[in-house]
Amino acid sequence: MSIREFAAHLGVHERLVSKWEAGGARVHPRPINQAALDTSLARSDDVVRARFTDLLEHLGTPGPRSARAGEPGVEASAAAAGATYSSDADLLALIDAGAMRGDALAAISERDLIMAAAHEASEHAGQAESTNVGATTLEQLDADVTRIANDYVHIPPVPMMVEMLRVRRRVYRLLEGHQRPADTSHLYLLAGTLSGLLANASTDLGYYDAAGEQIRASWAYAELCGHNGLRAWTRGMHALIEYWSERPRRGVLLAQSGHEYAESATAKVRLLNIEARIWSKIGSPTDTDRCIRAADDAREMAATDDLHDEVGGVFGFPDAKSQYYAGATYIHLGEAEPALAATRRAIEIYANGPSEKRSYGAESLARVDNAAAHLINGSLDGAAEALHPVLGLSEDRRIVQLEARLTGVRRRMAAPSFRNATEARFLDERIEEFCGATAAKGIPPGN
Repeated sequence: MSIREFAAHLGVHERLVSKWEAGGARVHPRPINQAALDTSLARSDDVVRARFTDLLEHLGTPGPRSARAGEPGVEASAAAAGATYSSDADLLALIDAGAMRGDALAAISERDLIMAAAHEASEHAGQAESTNVGATTLEQLDADVTRIANDYVHIPPVPMMVEMLRVRRRVYRLLEGHQRPADTSHLYLLAGTLSGLLANASTDLGYYDAAGEQIRASWAYAELCGHNGLRAWTRGMHALIEYWSERPRRGVLLAQSGHEYAESATAKVRLLNIEARIWSKIGSPTDTDRCIRAADDAREMAATDDLHDEVGGVFGFPDAKSQYYAGATYIHLGEAEPALAATRRAIEIYANGPSEKRSYGAESLARVDNAAAHLINGSLDGAAEALHPVLGLSEDRRIVQLEARLTGVRRRMAAPSFRNATEARFLDERIEEFCGATAAKGIPPGN
């Protein structure tokens, strides 16, 4: 069969056959792929010629495109197909664009493709191994968080907030860079812990909306790093924010949801104490008692088996704090004797413990609840004695919860049994003066 007969059989345009014959090429046909040739009929004359040349070359007949990728002539063929490359980046860009088909694929050598893939893998692995966080940096940030959490219980909130924000901003800057996945998770844990501390401080200063925003950020970071200890603590803190914001039922739901993540006995005890306190505010003695009993059972198994137990301070829940919570719970229920017992125990533990662990806020609130219990029992002198250290606090330590609880004491002193007592009027005046100059009110206004 002549080349013209073969071409006619393929359906190739006669003009191209004439040009090809002028070049002196001959072909000995073999079985062909008819579907591939049908596709070529729809292309321009130049592209059809290129396909026909490839076919002849496949059949063993030299043609104009006998060069391989990387040899002279390949670039022109690739250009005809609309795809050229001069580097690994260009080749990979073709892949991203979805251009690796048809004649473009014929213009790529296997070696170039394989080596480009290998180079990309090694370069990416090298970047993945790089980090902007070293072990020393993480150790320092851990130490900063531990120091802040423990200092906060005996240092006024405003200067501590400045330090919290300084360290968290450093964590944020590190997160903007690149580090190993385990270190990224560690940084998210630090960011969540610091946001939780800022939520606590915002609550102490009476900014409950800001506290809610901080605690939601803390929860997001806990989710990102998958840390159940932070998840459980965050749920408890959020429940307390709702409690102070006069949304107790939402607080109960948050405290209950925290049990899903409470892996340590300490976390369980804390959440149950918070839930009991909120139930007592709602006015449900049955639910309150149920939570108190469950907390007592969990306390028997308490051990330092949680990250935040190790950090301590704001994140710890020692017996003194548990007793302070119990006192507040019994005051809500109007039960004076158990409230007196619990608050006395809390005050005793704080007063006799190490100064660096003495939480002035929790101790002062326990004293206010102790005063309220004395008033329930009709003892004005006992109330005045309990409040004496509280009313002597410096202005920068007068957290907003003290103002709220002291307002409750004033309402109790307005009862008929104390209405004409001189000591009651004197104590009421001192409380009013105290509440007029709290830590939040002492913050200087911005420019």
